[in-house]
Amino acid sequence: MLRYTIKRLVMVPILLLLVALLIFVLLNLSESDPVIMMLPAEYTQEDYDAMQRKFGLDRPLIVQYFNWVGKAFTGDLGISYKSKGPVADDVFFRIPISLQLAGVTTLIMVVIGIPLGVMCAVRQYTWFDGIVNVLAKLVGSIPGFWLGLMLILTFSVKLGWFPTFGTGTARHWVLPVFTLLLPYLANYIRQVRSAMLDCIRQDYIRTARSKGAREYIVIFRDALKNALLPIITLTGGIFASMIGGAVMIEKVFAIPGVGYKIVEAINNRDMPTLLACTMVLAVFTIVVQLIIDLAYALVDPRIRGSFAGKKKSTYKRQMTEKQGVG
Repeated sequence: MLRYTIKRLVMVPILLLLVALLIFVLLNLSESDPVIMMLPAEYTQEDYDAMQRKFGLDRPLIVQYFNWVGKAFTGDLGISYKSKGPVADDVFFRIPISLQLAGVTTLIMVVIGIPLGVMCAVRQYTWFDGIVNVLAKLVGSIPGFWLGLMLILTFSVKLGWFPTFGTGTARHWVLPVFTLLLPYLANYIRQVRSAMLDCIRQDYIRTARSKGAREYIVIFRDALKNALLPIITLTGGIFASMIGGAVMIEKVFAIPGVGYKIVEAINNRDMPTLLACTMVLAVFTIVVQLIIDLAYALVDPRIRGSFAGKKKSTYKRQMTEKQGVG
């Protein structure tokens, strides 16, 4: 298990370098010239050349990439084309805000989605299952930005219950979390239901019932435990996508997170800021995938056994070779 963890950790910087290279190349394929955007309406060729040298844009693309990578390892993510200030100062303080929005939403989704998905699977084709599935499909088809605007119009403008923007108090988070939650929750319930149905139909569940075990023990000890692997994968993937997928939600509610900064950087053609924000999202995605893989081993003893088996077989082979030599 330790060797597997170390191997995955070694792969993280390699993946980040490849992601950075891909993003760097794609961003520089744009036809817009960032130097012209930073210069005033009237400029000379000398002004243009000086601005190019200042930001290192007069060098070949591959040289720019390695210069950016070298500075990124020291925490220097470049200078913003828009604000002319360090990108790191403008991006890092937004990370906890996006993590808080995604984390709270994911927690509520798990607390509501797993019980509802399990109940729908246990009561398959009943009126409860039908109502939940219809509501899930209906809510899942609503665009998030439209839902957010309707919630602002109803609960902020007309009723005055919640603020329309910002993150100052707990009341500021109610509408953004609710807007981000509903589409993901609808899909989450259906996926949990599907994973539970696959386990409930297995032979070991029928065997447990035939031995006289209570129904709630069969469902939560046997079925749900074996359905956790796809649920863990789904939960981790949703959490990672929420961090970057909340772009429109952060824009609608003026939440100063990473997603809001991405929209701002795209509108301003601010390539260093856009590259830094994208790399932040890539880091979180890779870290979440690593946590998911490690959670597999904690939940499923067969995976732990496979690592132990590999280690044991390697030791046995080494001992056999030593005895053969002797």
